[in-house]
Amino acid sequence: MKRIFKLVSLLSVFLVLASCGSNGIYSGYQKTESGAYMQFYTQNKEEVMPRIGDEVRIEMAQYFDDTLLFTTAGDEPIELVLREADFVGDVVDGLLMMRVGDSARLVVLADSVFVKMLGMDEIPEEYAGKAIYYELKLLSVKPSELLAVEYQAVLDSLQMAENEFLAPLREDPKNMMTESGLIVMEKTGKGKVAKMGDYVDFDFLMCSPLGDTVMNSFGVEPVDLQYGEEFICRGFNEAIGMAPEGGTIRFVIPSALGFDSVGYETFIMPYTPLVVQLTMNDVMDKAEYEKKQAALEAQKEAERQRLQALESSTIENYLKVNGITEMPTETGLYILREQEGEGDLAQWGDKVAVHYVLSNLNGDLVESSYDYGEPMRFTIGQGEMIPAIEEALMTMASGAKVTLVTPSELAFGEFEIDKELLPAYSPMKIELELVSIEE
Repeated sequence: MKRIFKLVSLLSVFLVLASCGSNGIYSGYQKTESGAYMQFYTQNKEEVMPRIGDEVRIEMAQYFDDTLLFTTAGDEPIELVLREADFVGDVVDGLLMMRVGDSARLVVLADSVFVKMLGMDEIPEEYAGKAIYYELKLLSVKPSELLAVEYQAVLDSLQMAENEFLAPLREDPKNMMTESGLIVMEKTGKGKVAKMGDYVDFDFLMCSPLGDTVMNSFGVEPVDLQYGEEFICRGFNEAIGMAPEGGTIRFVIPSALGFDSVGYETFIMPYTPLVVQLTMNDVMDKAEYEKKQAALEAQKEAERQRLQALESSTIENYLKVNGITEMPTETGLYILREQEGEGDLAQWGDKVAVHYVLSNLNGDLVESSYDYGEPMRFTIGQGEMIPAIEEALMTMASGAKVTLVTPSELAFGEFEIDKELLPAYSPMKIELELVSIEE
């Protein structure tokens, strides 16, 4: 499990990195026309250089200090289309200065990764002011003009495949085709259908022509919206207005009514028809919808009150069974002191390093920072940590250890961290160690 408190992606960045700041890390490197600082091992003056929009094929290794962070060694080379560099001196700028067959070392300032690319306010101390190095070898260049020709060939092939898929469906007399081109293969039920402005509740399964699932709400969560709102695409919106309440409609959305020649990110290719099964659970006018929402809110509030009552009794029982007689703080937090620290107490705004062990009051382990091999670092008061831990830390000095019994409102509240171990409104036990207060 990834850390619950802080999900930080470090150095998923082997394509675009910036250089800025101190000149010290660039000593011995030549600044090229593009702004990249490089040392060439081999140069081929007669070979072609890439341009923005060209596809390059490269071998690469990435280093920080003496640590290898990434390498293509033993794996396939990287293929990427060069886009405009986000920052002066990044990997793209370096590649633009190379020719096929060239090999070189590029240096960039690590600070730029965190501040400019990852948008972090603070730079991890171990990286501040230091260099990241790239060993690069340019294997080949495919011109953008050839890429365009190849891409058009792919589009033509996809469009031909769509036509071959749709043709028999359009010719089948059992299917109904609407004026827009939507193909309805099956429709069951005789309930009312939605009028513009009505509210609908439905489930659907969307597949590719090969039967691969693209989207699915069955068993997850029904879709609840006002008919007329844009949902997925034009063809889907049309079908919503054809589905009888309590019935099912199975239909095919041609790409012209879907995502056309563009597709959708990596999920839907251009010229992809979509096969959909939709079950209409409910069709409501505004008054019916508001009545249903009020009932759902009342049900939700009743469940919240039940869970909060259960939480109170759970905490009381835990304190009794474990012989805990300490009084809670004004916020309801129980702080059980296991080991005193030395020096000043942590304060609002301090950067601290802590270890923690999170458990529910049944004793089931949820997460431990010790499993990660290093403490969690954060600044008190910046909302990076749950309130219970921040409150306790401001009563602790470096080296102190405490055990906390915390109500859910000082932990994760209404959020379900784990359905079994830590559902909504769960009180918690937290073993907390303040490793250090850092400068």
